Amino acid sequence: MKGVDNKYISNAIDELVGFLGIKENIPAETVLSPLHNGNTKECIEKIANQLGLPIKVKLIIGESFESRDLVTTNDAGQATEGITAQVSIPDGLPFYGTSAMQSFPIQVQVGGNCRRYPHTFVAIMAHELSHIVLHSLWHREKNNEIYTDLAAMLLGFAVVMRMGRYAVETAQIGVGLEQTTTTRFGYLADNQFEFALGRINAILKTSRTAFNTVGTKITRTLTTYKKQLDLYRKMFYEFNKLIEYLDKNLRKEIRKEDVAKIVEVHGLNYGERCASVLTSNEKKLREVELLYSGWFQHSHHHYSRQRLDSLNVFYNDLNGLLLGLTRECDLLKDDVAILRRCFSFFDRLKINRQVRSRG
Repeated sequence: MKGVDNKYISNAIDELVGFLGIKENIPAETVLSPLHNGNTKECIEKIANQLGLPIKVKLIIGESFESRDLVTTNDAGQATEGITAQVSIPDGLPFYGTSAMQSFPIQVQVGGNCRRYPHTFVAIMAHELSHIVLHSLWHREKNNEIYTDLAAMLLGFAVVMRMGRYAVETAQIGVGLEQTTTTRFGYLADNQFEFALGRINAILKTSRTAFNTVGTKITRTLTTYKKQLDLYRKMFYEFNKLIEYLDKNLRKEIRKEDVAKIVEVHGLNYGERCASVLTSNEKKLREVELLYSGWFQHSHHHYSRQRLDSLNVFYNDLNGLLLGLTRECDLLKDDVAILRRCFSFFDRLKINRQVRSRG
């Protein structure tokens, strides 16, 4: 394509990453296996799902048809024939990522030779369905074939597209004579494709590192939060046991400097507040775990600036919860320490056994 150089490709990739993010490459066998088993429709649906299109495919098998969306080229870069797949862009196409896209009908027409060159067919189909992605985003370059190829690569098909860029066919044309025809698919020249692949791999590596870093911080903080909540639960149980034992043994000697605290912890509001802290944090933990497992963990193969920002906000909020609970633990720990001073070593040992048996 005229005017396309590495700078153009790099700028296009940066722009598309802002729109789409970037995905880990899908294992080739994931999309090839249905095709090997003769299930072309399932293959197309797997490709669509990887692209973020939970559509319902209406498959039409045809031997020959015309399309301007993707052509094959010979060794000289000249167009040679029509494609073996074609996607119709329907009116009323829902916006990308919305629930309206679920089971939305998309018509796909494929040639009869899709199983002959499976990698090539997957590459072509990923390109064709990427037109749906860009159209559903109302992207200004939705009809741009370079952008469409790059979108497919960014959404996990870079490796498969590299494997399917060339189809080699050998024919017997005489006794001892063979003719080999090599056909290239796609709009990027070899050097452009390799440049784009290198750029995408670099972005993927950086994104993966950034997500893994914040993911590790979240996991560690969540683990610490659970431990701190467990500690607070045990201390609150011990606190109640100490109060109970103290009220049953009113003759216990209490240090003069501890009297005010003993009176304070006997107040009705004090125990209710501690119980409220425990209940509130238990509820928050359930919400945090549900949110993290239900969204963040399931999207760890899809990286975007928006998702990374959300993860960082999630981490900061979780860290805030941990700091708040840690302060509450410190307060309760000090009060429990004062109550313990009212008891003998053997009494404390007896209470500790009950706390440990509670788990």
